[in-house]
Amino acid sequence: MKLNRRSALGLAAASSVTAIFGFTPKATAASKNIVKLTKVKVGATYPFKLPNGAPALLFRTKKGVFAYQTICTHQGGVVQFFAPRKLLVCPLHNSSFDPFKAGQVVSGPAITPLPTVKVKLSGAWIVLA
Repeated sequence: MKLNRRSALGLAAASSVTAIFGFTPKATAASKNIVKLTKVKVGATYPFKLPNGAPALLFRTKKGVFAYQTICTHQGGVVQFFAPRKLLVCPLHNSSFDPFKAGQVVSGPAITPLPTVKVKLSGAWIVLA
Protein backbone atom coordinates (compact mmCIF):
# COMPACT_ATOMS: atom_id res chain seq x y z
CA MET A 1 0.00 0.00 0.00
CA LYS A 2 1.38 3.38 -1.01
CA LEU A 3 0.70 6.29 1.36
CA ASN A 4 0.47 9.80 0.02
CA ARG A 5 0.91 12.90 2.20
CA ARG A 6 -2.84 13.37 2.73
CA SER A 7 -3.39 9.76 3.81
CA ALA A 8 -0.39 9.85 6.13
CA LEU A 9 -1.59 13.09 7.75
CA GLY A 10 -5.10 11.71 8.16
CA LEU A 11 -3.79 8.52 9.71
CA ALA A 12 -1.50 10.47 12.04
CA ALA A 13 -4.33 12.76 13.07
CA ALA A 14 -6.71 9.88 13.71
CA SER A 15 -4.05 8.12 15.78
CA SER A 16 -3.36 11.29 17.75
CA VAL A 17 -7.04 11.87 18.43
CA THR A 18 -7.39 8.27 19.55
CA ALA A 19 -4.41 8.59 21.88
CA ILE A 20 -5.46 11.97 23.30
CA PHE A 21 -9.20 11.52 23.62
CA GLY A 22 -9.38 7.76 23.94
CA PHE A 23 -11.83 7.65 21.04
CA THR A 24 -12.70 4.06 20.40
CA PRO A 25 -15.82 3.37 18.41
CA LYS A 26 -18.23 1.46 20.61
CA ALA A 27 -20.13 -0.29 17.87
CA THR A 28 -19.84 -1.41 14.31
CA ALA A 29 -23.04 -0.96 12.43
CA ALA A 30 -22.38 -3.82 10.04
CA SER A 31 -25.91 -4.92 10.74
CA LYS A 32 -28.65 -2.34 10.86
CA ASN A 33 -28.60 -2.21 14.67
CA ILE A 34 -26.32 0.47 16.10
CA VAL A 35 -27.18 0.54 19.80
CA LYS A 36 -30.10 0.03 22.14
CA LEU A 37 -31.95 3.28 22.74
CA THR A 38 -31.63 2.88 26.53
CA LYS A 39 -27.80 2.98 26.22
CA VAL A 40 -27.80 6.56 24.87
CA LYS A 41 -29.22 9.20 27.20
CA VAL A 42 -30.97 12.31 25.87
CA GLY A 43 -28.24 14.87 25.16
CA ALA A 44 -25.53 12.22 24.71
CA THR A 45 -23.50 11.10 21.70
CA TYR A 46 -22.49 7.61 20.66
CA PRO A 47 -19.55 6.82 18.31
CA PHE A 48 -19.88 3.91 15.90
CA LYS A 49 -18.54 2.66 12.58
CA LEU A 50 -20.48 2.46 9.35
CA PRO A 51 -20.53 -0.77 7.32
CA ASN A 52 -17.79 0.70 5.08
CA GLY A 53 -15.58 1.27 8.15
CA ALA A 54 -16.00 5.05 8.26
CA PRO A 55 -16.37 6.58 11.74
CA ALA A 56 -19.70 8.15 12.63
CA LEU A 57 -21.29 9.86 15.61
CA LEU A 58 -24.87 9.48 16.78
CA PHE A 59 -26.71 12.24 18.66
CA ARG A 60 -29.80 11.74 20.80
CA THR A 61 -32.03 14.72 21.56
CA LYS A 62 -35.50 15.14 23.03
CA LYS A 63 -36.81 15.13 19.45
CA GLY A 64 -35.06 11.95 18.28
CA VAL A 65 -31.76 10.72 16.87
CA PHE A 66 -29.45 11.78 14.04
CA ALA A 67 -25.89 10.99 12.96
CA TYR A 68 -22.98 12.17 10.83
CA GLN A 69 -19.98 10.55 9.26
CA THR A 70 -17.09 12.12 11.17
CA ILE A 71 -14.51 12.42 8.41
CA CYS A 72 -13.75 16.10 7.80
CA THR A 73 -14.74 17.24 4.32
CA HIS A 74 -11.59 19.37 4.03
CA GLN A 75 -8.70 16.89 4.31
CA GLY A 76 -10.11 13.79 5.94
CA GLY A 77 -9.28 14.31 9.62
CA VAL A 78 -11.58 12.66 12.16
CA VAL A 79 -13.78 15.30 13.76
CA GLN A 80 -14.61 15.15 17.45
CA PHE A 81 -17.61 16.56 19.31
CA PHE A 82 -16.62 19.54 21.44
CA ALA A 83 -19.53 19.59 23.91
CA PRO A 84 -18.93 23.04 25.49
CA ARG A 85 -19.44 24.73 22.09
CA LYS A 86 -21.74 22.04 20.68
CA LEU A 87 -19.56 21.71 17.57
CA LEU A 88 -17.79 18.95 15.69
CA VAL A 89 -14.17 20.07 15.30
CA CYS A 90 -11.39 18.72 13.07
CA PRO A 91 -7.95 18.61 14.73
CA LEU A 92 -6.08 19.10 11.44
CA HIS A 93 -7.09 22.64 10.49
CA ASN A 94 -9.82 23.50 13.04
CA SER A 95 -12.73 23.28 10.65
CA SER A 96 -15.88 23.18 12.73
CA PHE A 97 -19.36 21.94 11.91
CA ASP A 98 -22.73 22.48 13.60
CA PRO A 99 -24.37 19.09 14.18
CA PHE A 100 -27.64 20.80 15.11
CA LYS A 101 -27.84 22.59 11.74
CA ALA A 102 -27.39 19.71 9.28
CA GLY A 103 -23.61 19.49 9.78
CA GLN A 104 -23.07 22.92 8.20
CA VAL A 105 -19.59 24.45 8.23
CA VAL A 106 -19.19 27.05 10.98
CA SER A 107 -15.53 27.94 10.43
CA GLY A 108 -12.29 26.74 8.94
CA PRO A 109 -11.08 25.79 5.53
CA ALA A 110 -13.82 23.16 4.98
CA ILE A 111 -16.62 24.36 2.69
CA THR A 112 -18.79 21.22 2.53
CA PRO A 113 -21.06 20.05 5.37
CA LEU A 114 -20.48 16.69 7.02
CA PRO A 115 -22.34 13.80 5.37
CA THR A 116 -25.44 12.76 7.28
CA VAL A 117 -26.04 9.14 8.21
CA LYS A 118 -29.67 8.07 8.07
CA VAL A 119 -30.70 6.55 11.39
CA LYS A 120 -34.06 5.87 13.00
CA LEU A 121 -35.70 4.26 16.00
CA SER A 122 -36.90 0.70 15.52
CA GLY A 123 -38.42 -0.78 18.64
CA ALA A 124 -35.76 -0.72 21.37
CA TRP A 125 -32.93 -0.05 18.90
CA ILE A 126 -31.36 2.84 17.03
CA VAL A 127 -30.72 1.48 13.54
CA LEU A 128 -29.33 2.51 10.18
CA ALA A 129 -32.24 3.65 8.02
